[in-house]
Amino acid sequence: MDRIAEQIARHKKFLITTHVYPDGDAVGSQIALFILLKRMGKEVKLINSFPLPARYKFLPNSGLIKHNINATLPNSELAFVLDVGSKGRLGNMREHINNIKTVINIDHHLGNDCFGTINWIDSRMSSVGELIFHLYKHMKLEIRKPEAICLYTAIVTDTGSFQYSNTSVETHLAVSELLKTGIDHTWICNQIYKNIPVSKLKLLQLALETLSFDAKGKIGYMFITSDMYSKARATEEDSEEIVEYARNVKGVEVGILFKQHSKGNIKISFRSRSKIDVRKIASKFGGGGHHNAAACTVNGELKVVLKNIMRATILELESSISV
Repeated sequence: MDRIAEQIARHKKFLITTHVYPDGDAVGSQIALFILLKRMGKEVKLINSFPLPARYKFLPNSGLIKHNINATLPNSELAFVLDVGSKGRLGNMREHINNIKTVINIDHHLGNDCFGTINWIDSRMSSVGELIFHLYKHMKLEIRKPEAICLYTAIVTDTGSFQYSNTSVETHLAVSELLKTGIDHTWICNQIYKNIPVSKLKLLQLALETLSFDAKGKIGYMFITSDMYSKARATEEDSEEIVEYARNVKGVEVGILFKQHSKGNIKISFRSRSKIDVRKIASKFGGGGHHNAAACTVNGELKVVLKNIMRATILELESSISV
């Protein structure tokens, strides 16, 4: 944090970006860091490869996040890359980041590629939001309501509403300080979780029709095809949390959702209960994540990809249960 504070003091023009298909941690952390830099009198641009998910448009300053990089990109002196385990997760922002001299990589994923000039990687943290919280404290900046809303959103979404094993005593202590700013946590959670579009429900209905089980009921899996997205008039954002329905079935240890975005391009989301490390499975296919939540993208036919993923999952399941 000393090195990061030094770089912030030294530079004037900043870019903040995050991964493709940005989630609550990515967006919340991005805006909270934006506020920190603006309070220090810096010029800051927020640009991502993908558009802002609708569920996070309630966040302060969310309208400043751009995704049209065909427009003229800022001449930034320093780039912050948040919640990105490898440069491949930057999408079409990757080439632009390569042209910026100083890159600060802030992440909490195990196996981060450490591609930055400075790499602040701490897998003990629940989220990048928790890391940005500590950056505020380190720089002796008061956390006010706008950034508290963003940081709370980052933490609550990446901990699965404090259900995942990445939730620690330190996480709750950080959240208690955010609550002291007077933010309405019920309102925040309503914005995130209780504004479900009809398209999401239709997509969920179609996905549940594919629900199947393997390994004597210990693995639950579903799939969403590109035709199902079209039928439900749904987007990738609408598929968030659907994998939880497979994992939450009684007796299931691992839930898997296969999402076909286009022919030959399949994104796989994993969720597990406490014992199974799905990050190990995802990493075998070029992905990553956390012990209980991970993902990867694989090219191939759905049936073949499903077979290969299931084989790897069963092996990990057997290995974990035998320990």
